[in-house]
Amino acid sequence: MVAIRRRAHREDHPGPATRHVSASRHATDDDALDGTLASPVDRASRGAALARGDVVGRYVVLSTLGAGAMGVVYAAHDPELDRKVALKLLSPGAARDRAASSIEARTRLVREAQALAKLSHPNVIAVHDVGEHDGGVWLAMEFVEGVTLTEWLARRRGWREVLEVLRAAGRGLAAAHEAKLLHRDFKPDNVMVGRDGRTRVMDLGLARVIEGADEETLELSVSDALGDDARADSAALTTTVTRAGALLGTPSYMSPEQFKGQGADTRSDVFSFCVTLWEALYGERP
Repeated sequence: MVAIRRRAHREDHPGPATRHVSASRHATDDDALDGTLASPVDRASRGAALARGDVVGRYVVLSTLGAGAMGVVYAAHDPELDRKVALKLLSPGAARDRAASSIEARTRLVREAQALAKLSHPNVIAVHDVGEHDGGVWLAMEFVEGVTLTEWLARRRGWREVLEVLRAAGRGLAAAHEAKLLHRDFKPDNVMVGRDGRTRVMDLGLARVIEGADEETLELSVSDALGDDARADSAALTTTVTRAGALLGTPSYMSPEQFKGQGADTRSDVFSFCVTLWEALYGERP
């Protein structure tokens, strides 16, 4: 149990002055698609970002939502089901920038899609579809109108409200564990608080099947991945570490065994969850 002292809850410790940005600002349902539709993923396969009106599979790109460690996320329209989706593609230049081969990058995205597709839980982002084209991988996911937990905490929140959101995120994480999956990078930026009031865990790009996973260790220690100078840099400590095909997680939220480059299990996710919970309640990481 987490003891909560009255003097230290979120009402006395507002979050940092961060922009409160909704994903809906990046794409509007009423926007009309203009221009000629481009061939599927041609631009992405050449290393250029997709543009509005490009088509991937059956999905029509609306706008760019953001980028993660190895993927760019777009808002897109599904004309068959007439709904908006979040479309994730291999980040242009990601293999080049992070010294990982395109095969390794595609494998990570496929792993994410397979891991998420196994989950059907109200507190986990749903995956609708996955595909490959011209050497690239894409996955169509549930589009959530809302903000990340980081953005949500930018406003003053009471501790009861914080616990309600984190309990929901914990249920999503537990569902992943029940499906024999690890998240491996649980942090506030990987939790969405929807306008519908539902909390969802997202970005299972580091997920790996707990049983029957690769026995070959691809991980490096954080000191190897970041270097001595970067280890002291706060920006580096809150960025997902990637090195030579190994996604390691985010140093500030990593368990000791992950930090040392050792094997991870469900307890590693619980550690990251508790760091996130502490930060949400007290306004700083332990």
